[in-house]
Amino acid sequence: MKPFFCSLIAATLAISTPALSGPPAQVTKGNNDGAGSLRVALGSGATHIIIQPSVQTITVTETLLYLGTKPLTVIGSGQTIDGSGLTNNLAPIFEVTNGANLTIRKLSFDGGGGYSRSDNLGSGVEVSGGKGIFVDVPVGRTGTVEVELTHVAVFGTGNHGIHISDCTLGDECGGGGGGAGKGSPASIRVRLNNVLVDGAGFGKQDADGVRIDDRNDGDIHFSVVDSVFKNVGADGVELDEGNKGSVYLEVRNTTFEMNGKYCLDGEFIKGDPCDGGGDPDVDDGFDVDEAGPGSIKGRLMNMQVNSNFDEGLDFDEGGDGGIDLRLISIYAQGNVDEGIQVSERNYGDLRISLRAVTLRNNGSKEDAEIEEKDSGDIEVTVKGSLIGELKISEGGSGDGTVKIRGSTIVEPPDLDNVTEI
Repeated sequence: MKPFFCSLIAATLAISTPALSGPPAQVTKGNNDGAGSLRVALGSGATHIIIQPSVQTITVTETLLYLGTKPLTVIGSGQTIDGSGLTNNLAPIFEVTNGANLTIRKLSFDGGGGYSRSDNLGSGVEVSGGKGIFVDVPVGRTGTVEVELTHVAVFGTGNHGIHISDCTLGDECGGGGGGAGKGSPASIRVRLNNVLVDGAGFGKQDADGVRIDDRNDGDIHFSVVDSVFKNVGADGVELDEGNKGSVYLEVRNTTFEMNGKYCLDGEFIKGDPCDGGGDPDVDDGFDVDEAGPGSIKGRLMNMQVNSNFDEGLDFDEGGDGGIDLRLISIYAQGNVDEGIQVSERNYGDLRISLRAVTLRNNGSKEDAEIEEKDSGDIEVTVKGSLIGELKISEGGSGDGTVKIRGSTIVEPPDLDNVTEI
């Protein structure tokens, strides 16, 4: 089996500084609108906006809209944009409508919180609360949509905390395994540096801390450094690549904790959206789904993945393409299902390296489950790790091997059509 890990992932995901032209617009007032407001700056045609330190809180009653197509940069100095008083409580706090590249630095977005699933029972509408940051990608977009957030926090939004949607179905796009909806041929590149998402996603089902949907030929490039995703109703982060294209990952020094609880709130009745065959539909810390031709490739290191209500890390590849991942210094405990779950279907190989990984006391039978379901090969390497229970399976016609070196597997590994070498 030939490895196909791309050694240039880090280089392709490196953070860059956008080129700016013209004098920046200055935000000098925290009002919803009027002279000196952020709303006026966004509508002025300016593409570089600076919020003056004298502004402490920006209070908005309608969505802050950027309608342009040129790259937009908004730089604060620690201010909060308060969206708790939006007159339309389903609206985003901040929205880019035409897929423009977006850079935001040193700002917080506060939805106010207070959303609960019980607010929606019996109403026929299972939504309460909008998104924090929303980038909508039109079907005609080409090239690469770039979103860079640095020192940004999102709190208490009822819907997704941060959503980049290249899908005509919007919030009904569904998971990558389904591949529903259409999208542009553009790729999506997201860089998160020192980002916090806390308390998002408790106003509707399947509302994630960060959600990226891609439904055409482009790739998803996702880079995260020094960030925290916690107390989110659905997945802390969910990446759905639902057509041609691959997912490239570079994640470092990041925490996923206590995500996926939304469907544990309230009373479950027959036909309820959260009733998954009698069980609540809980979600993961970090969930990556790739469907159609394309692969999942990347490196994740120095991570805490604890007490999520389904899997801690969940990677699923369902089309023609493989999985190639390096997981280094991952600590996962207390997740209700596996700490790490990796599954590859159809034509493609699965190659995963676990180094200095600690997986203990996760609620599933296995702390880690790695499976190749169809004709591809599976190759697993475990070095310097401590794992309670490990299951590796080759369910198709391919070869399966595992190397375990300098590691402790508490229970004998469960190997199905896999040879330890």
